[in-house]
Amino acid sequence: MSSASRPRVPRRSLLTAGTALGLSGLVSGPAAAVPKPGAPGGGHLVLDYRPGQPTGWPETPGKPIGTLGGHTASADFAFNGVPHRVSLLPSGQDGASTEPVYQAVPTDPAVDFAQTLATAFGAHYAFRSLGGFRGRGEFRVQSYSVFATEATEEQPATTFGGGLYVVYEPDLRAGDPGIHETLRWIQVVRQSGTVENRHEVDNIGRANPFYMDGGLTSIHGTEVCNFHDTSQIAFDGRVDLDEQFAAETFLTHDTGTKDRSGRGIVHVLGGIRWGWRVRRVE
Repeated sequence: MSSASRPRVPRRSLLTAGTALGLSGLVSGPAAAVPKPGAPGGGHLVLDYRPGQPTGWPETPGKPIGTLGGHTASADFAFNGVPHRVSLLPSGQDGASTEPVYQAVPTDPAVDFAQTLATAFGAHYAFRSLGGFRGRGEFRVQSYSVFATEATEEQPATTFGGGLYVVYEPDLRAGDPGIHETLRWIQVVRQSGTVENRHEVDNIGRANPFYMDGGLTSIHGTEVCNFHDTSQIAFDGRVDLDEQFAAETFLTHDTGTKDRSGRGIVHVLGGIRWGWRVRRVE
């Protein structure tokens, strides 16, 4: 990518409890289990980091097919001869922990999931929060890592970013929805910095709010419901990098029914807050 090109972070995301433009029909369902203090998911999120593996979805440009693998919290690289570091965002739930965080409802005011989603799709969809999952261990996080690739003569752009890979495993006895093609993900992202700024539903500009590479798929003959995103920036300009990517990603159920105004009803289940940032190393 040339320095004159506008860098892109691939794909997808958006929602929060409460009333907002287009979300006046948002209602809460039965109360979800209360997370244990200091626990990344209070039992709803299982950290099961594994090596890179296939996802059943298309590859991310510039990266191998599949997940980044493992849990790489930071990576150092040189940009224009200056040391930089890309690192996972602190979760805020346990000091400086860089683990992803389960959310029954969106909470990040910067991402502003509900208002962003309502502004973009509230005229056509009614988003109704169910207040999270009632079971245990629904989200199995198998990869949450950052990466950086320095520029070369063949590839003049420096590339950096982070990736998340999650598999949904319902607790059917507790009433979690079973795996079905109507389960879709919605992700809202907020990227800010010197290279690019954007705040949007991460759906590649389609006519629905759903994330492209997530939901029901098949991996070597086994059906799974998963989510995969490797957000990244490729840049070869001369700037002081100071970038941040934050996302809230929620599993949803596209019910196929409509409310009285004719909007499609989408149930919003539990989600994950995640992200990364890049800073110059002093």
